[in-house]
Amino acid sequence: MPKSLIPLLVVLLLASAGWQLAQVTELGQRWRQLPQRALAEPLADYAQLQAVRALLTEDGDSQQQLVDELVSAGLVVSVQLYDGGGRLLAEASSAAGGDTLAYIRPLYHEERPLGFLHLSLEPSLLTSLQSGIWHQLQRHLGWLLPLSLLLGILLGLGFGRWRGRFKRQEAEGPPPEGSSG
Repeated sequence: MPKSLIPLLVVLLLASAGWQLAQVTELGQRWRQLPQRALAEPLADYAQLQAVRALLTEDGDSQQQLVDELVSAGLVVSVQLYDGGGRLLAEASSAAGGDTLAYIRPLYHEERPLGFLHLSLEPSLLTSLQSGIWHQLQRHLGWLLPLSLLLGILLGLGFGRWRGRFKRQEAEGPPPEGSSG
C-alpha cells in the first residue's frame, strides 16, 4: 500500500465531514422554519381571501380590519399588509414584543401578484424546544467531527505501523524449525 494513501484517506475523511456538516446546516435551516410555517399557514390561508378582496377593492378600512383580526389571534404579534409595489397599506401589533418568527405570504389574484402579508409570530413551546434540540445537535457536532477525524488519523497511523511490522516479519522469514515462540 503506497504511503500517499493515508493522507488521501485523511483528505477523504475531511471532505466527508465537511459535506455532512453542510447537509446538517441546510437541514437545520429548513427545520427551523417548519414550526412557524405550520403555525402561520392556517392563519394566512384564512386571511388570504379577505386580503386579496381588500387589495382589489382598495378598501383601507377592510385592510385595517383584517390586520386587526389577525393580531387578535394569540399567536400573532404583528401583521403588515403590503401592496404589489411593497408599499405598506395596513399594520397592527400587540403589546408583546421580543423574539418573533417572521412568516410572509404572497398574495395573488389570477396569477398576478397583488401584495403580501407579513406576520410576526410569537415563538411557541414547540419552536423553543426545537431550537434547543438544534443547538444541542450543533454542540455535539462541534466535538464529534474533530473526534472522528482524530480517530481516522490514529487508525491510519496504527494500520501503517501494523503493515510495517508485517513486512518486517515477512522479510525476516519464518522462524527456524525447532525454536519455540
